[in-house]
Amino acid sequence: MKIENVCNFYASKYHLSVVLYEYLRKNSRKEIITFFEDGINEEMKMVESRAKRHIKNKINFNANNDIQNTYINQSKNLVFILMGSNLYLKEANSYIKEELKFMKNVKAKIINCYDFDQQRNFMKDIIKGSDKILYTTGEKVIE
Repeated sequence: MKIENVCNFYASKYHLSVVLYEYLRKNSRKEIITFFEDGINEEMKMVESRAKRHIKNKINFNANNDIQNTYINQSKNLVFILMGSNLYLKEANSYIKEELKFMKNVKAKIINCYDFDQQRNFMKDIIKGSDKILYTTGEKVIE
């Protein structure tokens, strides 16, 4: 099992929605599981209403306050998208990694989304602990 860690920094929930919309549109064949402390459903609806193409996957953009009871489908290509406070992200990451231990032949990507204003002093540390950064234009490998 391989886990790829990706980070993203957003200025607002709408900005995050734009970034995720582009990513999800390009990665429609993957199993997407979300962990949002505060949902972005309304922002995603606004982004999608202005777009020419729609996201094919059925993805939950609502808040998920029950991390421990989130079902993780045993798929070969899993993408987890997380957004919330440091404590929420830590708990969600821990749960995901624990669940993935029992899965064979799984390729997983965990995208941790950070509020720029709350994390600006810790960005270097977050980037050092990640394999890639997710931008609106796509992922960039961290060197």
